[in-house]
Amino acid sequence: MDPEAHFIQVKDKYTDEAIGRVPSLSVAQLSTAIEVGHNAFLKYSKSLRLYQRAEILAKASHLLQERNEDFAKLIAREAGKPIKYSRKEAKRASLTMQFSSEEAKRVHGETIPFDAEPRGQDRTGYWYRIPAGLVAAITPFNDPLNLVAHKLGPAIAAGDTVILKPASLTPLSAIRLVEVLKEAGLPEDYINVVTGHGEMLGDALVSSPYVRVVTFTGGVEAGERITKVAGLKRIAMELGSNCPVIVMDDAPLDSTADCIVDAGYNCQGQNCIHAQRVMIHDSLYEELTERLVEDTKKLRVGNPLEETTDLGPMIEESQAVRCESWVNEAIKKGATLLLGGKRERAFYMPTILADVPSNATIAKEEIFGPVVVVSKFSKLSDAIERSNNTNYGLHAGIFTRSVDNLMNAISNLDFGSVLVNDTSDFRVDFMPFGGMKSSGLGREGIRFAIEETMTEIKTVILRSPVT
Repeated sequence: MDPEAHFIQVKDKYTDEAIGRVPSLSVAQLSTAIEVGHNAFLKYSKSLRLYQRAEILAKASHLLQERNEDFAKLIAREAGKPIKYSRKEAKRASLTMQFSSEEAKRVHGETIPFDAEPRGQDRTGYWYRIPAGLVAAITPFNDPLNLVAHKLGPAIAAGDTVILKPASLTPLSAIRLVEVLKEAGLPEDYINVVTGHGEMLGDALVSSPYVRVVTFTGGVEAGERITKVAGLKRIAMELGSNCPVIVMDDAPLDSTADCIVDAGYNCQGQNCIHAQRVMIHDSLYEELTERLVEDTKKLRVGNPLEETTDLGPMIEESQAVRCESWVNEAIKKGATLLLGGKRERAFYMPTILADVPSNATIAKEEIFGPVVVVSKFSKLSDAIERSNNTNYGLHAGIFTRSVDNLMNAISNLDFGSVLVNDTSDFRVDFMPFGGMKSSGLGREGIRFAIEETMTEIKTVILRSPVT
């Protein structure tokens, strides 16, 4: 038997050098881990107090901050993310743990005025939140540290134990984060990391009766599969988008162009709030499009560990091939290539397309790559209608100085968040984050994850003694 058959090699996405390996677990091994997690919940759900959870999360935040550079280099290597963006992700993960520590102290309930109706006049009571149970956390490759922190932080704050299934392409940051949490005082069996291929482990993980919560970030197809096999349990999903940005005729040219270029190409566009569709008022279209092309040409593609690199390789060559295929399909259907459109191994060059027909794949689906589609409009109502003409609804942005325009956009854009004078590509880690339609179920952001997914409500009703 091949001695490597039961391990997955984790490679540097730039050099293709092996930088680690993780076990490729069997379903039987997964079942053992689930049982350990369930028993840990029975052990700790009542014994690990709020203040202890808060202290552990605060210490983990401090340790992450101290080791920011080490985590950043690991992210850059296993995910191909340029070091300047990897540092930001590591910093955000530290803040996510800090916010989780703070929210752990605010897991509370309310009194209930039972005497608001006659039948309750001799009763008083309250409700409070209790841990929901064992959480299955399934995380993606594109933010291999902070999106893991977004699952673990709220779960720990709520008092839930966790089975963590990180992306098989980028598991090392997740494993190291769990090590930091245990160093900070989390019990050894509180979080169990399971590594392996999702197609082998996924159904068994989410369908286990011991698992009471499934929190997943990934693709729509996998998300739909989870909803079919998970059964009756709490489910939270972030499933991506095809984000629009509307540029009105009163938008400031320079700052708008800067924002769009950053939002279109940072992290190789492998970002669910990446600015994919840019709709520009026809009075600004030529000037802004020219500016976008010129600024995008300045981006540097190369080694993620070099300080000057703006784009590294995509997560694997197959993803670059997919981007190439979608762009070529759009061109065959009539799109105009303004920049890029070239692939070198796992690198896909920053690309701008115009005149993309509505039946092209890239017009409807999430490219998850360094491609921006530009188009023109004359009426805001048309731009809003085109923005909404997708199965997704995560983030949308609009640039305008007009209160009427921004209020119109806020009211009529069918997206989980509307960003004014900004692109779609902005998030702070304590805000409610999630989308409409096929963009997902529920909201992330520590408080919102705790309330919507990670806890259940228990009600206490006290009746006065009958005399």
